[in-house]
Amino acid sequence: MDFTRARSSIAAALPAPDYRYRMRARRVVFAVSLLAPITAAAQASGFGPIVLQLPASTRAIGFGNAYVGVRDPEAVFYNPAQLGVRPGVAMSVERYGSSATAGAVATTYVFGRFGFGFGAQFLDYDAQAPRYPEAAPNGEALVGGGPFPASSLVAATSLEMAFKGIRWGITGKFAEDRVQGARDGVLLADVGAAREIGLGTAGVTVQNLGTSAHFAGTSAALPTRATLGYAIAGPVGPLDAALSGALSVRRGGRVSPAGGVEVGYVPIEGVVFAGRVGGRLPEKDAESPLTLGATFTFDRLSIDYGFEPYQGRDAHRIGLRIR
Repeated sequence: MDFTRARSSIAAALPAPDYRYRMRARRVVFAVSLLAPITAAAQASGFGPIVLQLPASTRAIGFGNAYVGVRDPEAVFYNPAQLGVRPGVAMSVERYGSSATAGAVATTYVFGRFGFGFGAQFLDYDAQAPRYPEAAPNGEALVGGGPFPASSLVAATSLEMAFKGIRWGITGKFAEDRVQGARDGVLLADVGAAREIGLGTAGVTVQNLGTSAHFAGTSAALPTRATLGYAIAGPVGPLDAALSGALSVRRGGRVSPAGGVEVGYVPIEGVVFAGRVGGRLPEKDAESPLTLGATFTFDRLSIDYGFEPYQGRDAHRIGLRIR
């Protein structure tokens, strides 16, 4: 809205009063001019696209979604610097209550010095309104339902290479929200680095760099975040154990620590049973601070399960990884 033109129209509509009424009118116009930009700024609330705020890995859920230092195909979504460490294919699907379904697929390859990754995430849900912030109000729309069919998706392509003892990675992404046939997309980028330090791997990444998403004349800030994490794994007596922790700072200054532990048992060569428990300070009010997970591995095939209460309801995720 052109507020200068609006103020001129208001002034033109006023009659020519005496000095006292003219001063009072000026005060009213001045107050309107101050409130107008505040009203416009209020239209830009929440974060979007909404799919960028959701977990992209079943195993990651069990670690509180602290996954920047972990070596799996889903590094496409968490830290592109980890692409070439453990190539493979991963896919998963998650159900939020009875009203929303999310899923992800990722694959990574190694060619010489370079690692390549491709991935996609999707979300199908019902929105409460065909605009921001209702289309992505801090995640609550997933279980709240609504009269407007909606979806959110992101497609990602990643590249990784090592230089001077550090792995570097970059991801290009296209993300969009759709509500009742209308849609809007944004181009984004992630950058990351990783290096072995001590007995584990340290990773750092900055995600969702780009311009804000716009939809139906409204806008939502990108959930841009910087994350520092560390992961370590090794034998503990007759068991295998893994730890992963991370500290994220999201746009707006919200700090979210997270972490988890995994304990595995190998009864025979090639067979693994593992359980996980994670904790986090959620970025979204709808998330639970407690997460759980489990894995059954046979040779190169792993079946994963993740559990995260979401706004008072259960969210279950099933995943499949092939290495």
